[in-house]
Amino acid sequence: MSDHRPRVRTWRRTLRALVLAGRAREARPGTPQDGAGACLLPLAPGPHARALREDQGPLAPARLLRPRQGRLGDCWVMAPMLAIHETAPERLRQLLSEEAGGIVAVHLPGSAAPIRVDRRLPVDARGTFQYGRRDGANPGWAGVLEKAIAGHVAGGYDALQRGFARFGFELLLGERVRSQLRMPSAAQIIAWRAQGRAIAASTHPLSSRVPTAFGPLPPNHVFAVVGADPRSGHIHLRNPARPAELLVLDARSFRRGFLSVDVTAPLG
Repeated sequence: MSDHRPRVRTWRRTLRALVLAGRAREARPGTPQDGAGACLLPLAPGPHARALREDQGPLAPARLLRPRQGRLGDCWVMAPMLAIHETAPERLRQLLSEEAGGIVAVHLPGSAAPIRVDRRLPVDARGTFQYGRRDGANPGWAGVLEKAIAGHVAGGYDALQRGFARFGFELLLGERVRSQLRMPSAAQIIAWRAQGRAIAASTHPLSSRVPTAFGPLPPNHVFAVVGADPRSGHIHLRNPARPAELLVLDARSFRRGFLSVDVTAPLG
């Protein structure tokens, strides 16, 4: 067996790799290099793409558009990314440094050194980008950050198909995140948001039985919690797959449809 093949990880091993002590995979001999001779992180297109194509659009303009989840089942990464964007977007910008030749250094807090990736991202047979992107635009910063996390976890996009939201927060922030099974009230959510905390809420396998204005809740999915109404008690959420739409749920539907909530420390 070649020493150049990435280590195969089970789901349990993958989750253990996400703790703050985790480190990005070391570059191995034979890894593609840039013009300066430094090793780059190579990734295959993943489960829903056919090839890689250079993203030549903006990386991180002055206005950071919301991140949008693509065909990859990585809501546990994209929803925390969206929740942080709604709370302290500059925390995301600070993770990226552009280098010469279209290379981006991604500074994940749990990584001993920057993870250097190019901007060749997965596309389908027609050349359409398939995974994370800036909502309504090119992949940009969201696609690059997703690519670096894919490499940090297990060397490929396939490994991002399962995970927990608190691990997504910890990867992006380098801070421990509190999970709770008791659903918070609107007043508690308003208080957390006033403190500058990012919040994500995860649905359960039977959540599709809970109707909403946008149809049944998707099962085993993570949403960003962005606010609440103090008068009605309704909860405001954004789905990373449709981040521009504000989903408003009454307190009863929120309790019925969601299994857990993850809350960061203040991000100010």
